[in-house]
Amino acid sequence: MKNILIVKPSALGDIVQATCILPVLSSRFPDAKISWLVFEHNAEVIANHPLLHRVITMKRQGSLLGHYPSVIRALREARFDAVIDIQGLLRSALLSFLTGCARRIGYANGREQSTLFYNEVYDIPTRGMHAVDGYLRLCEMLGAPRPDKVTFPLPVNDTHRERIGALIPTSSVEKPLVTLCPTARWKTKCWPEASFAALADLLCEQVNAGIILSGAPDEKEIVGRVARLMKHECLDLSGRLSIMELAAVLERSDLYVGNDSGVMHLASATGTKTVAIFGPTDPNRTGPYNPLATVVRADLNCMPCFKKECATMDCLKNLAPETVAEACIRQLTRLPE
Repeated sequence: MKNILIVKPSALGDIVQATCILPVLSSRFPDAKISWLVFEHNAEVIANHPLLHRVITMKRQGSLLGHYPSVIRALREARFDAVIDIQGLLRSALLSFLTGCARRIGYANGREQSTLFYNEVYDIPTRGMHAVDGYLRLCEMLGAPRPDKVTFPLPVNDTHRERIGALIPTSSVEKPLVTLCPTARWKTKCWPEASFAALADLLCEQVNAGIILSGAPDEKEIVGRVARLMKHECLDLSGRLSIMELAAVLERSDLYVGNDSGVMHLASATGTKTVAIFGPTDPNRTGPYNPLATVVRADLNCMPCFKKECATMDCLKNLAPETVAEACIRQLTRLPE
């Protein structure tokens, strides 16, 4: 394979996790040009990536044939000799087909009839394993062995790090720096805002932590409420950072705490110690892929339910801030491996 396209438009966390295949494919096919098709709002995760030849962007919304003629033209003009669809949905499979590439690779258990558009499928039980293991297993079947150490290379650079250095007060240098993100795409994944505020205060009081709150621009109101509920000071960076600047914050942090979200996977990619709070989803499938991470969750018979709507949300409401704080302190005092 000399000219490879990876199709993974997807959400932030999915793209971050999928970067694990870049060093694997690059090692197996050192002369190959690797491109990636991604939604434009998440393109920063792989833009200017040293292991990618090209990033092709598309809008998330809109009719494929009505709104994407320029994307389809770019895909066909690239003349790929292999297209690897690791999204496994109808739209991603159709885009694979529209490249005109003769070798279109996907999972045998792809959803929404996506397998109709592949001519090379691999039977990998992706729904029964962690997403990262599914990506790497597909690479193995393409002749690219699984590495001894799984990495998620991100294009964080000195410019990102310098801006973060200017934002974080020098008074925080002597404190354990803890970054919290109290948001997630599903409301059923979100630990209560008051619980996040109570946790932050506990960490301030018990380990003299410096607290950073993070969130996307459309999450500033949520993060602001958490900040106002806190008794102690914090640095609210919600809406002020690019994705790679947030990655630079996580590099600087001694600990990250958050829900099952894309930022959780970003923390894993940076190798930051992590406490991940899980409710309706399954950490065995979507948990942090990081040896320095621990998952905290309640023990209810209904878990995991994968519901986006829930009348009680007991799985998260019953998780006490003190329980999460104990996990955080264990992580902060954990010796380097």
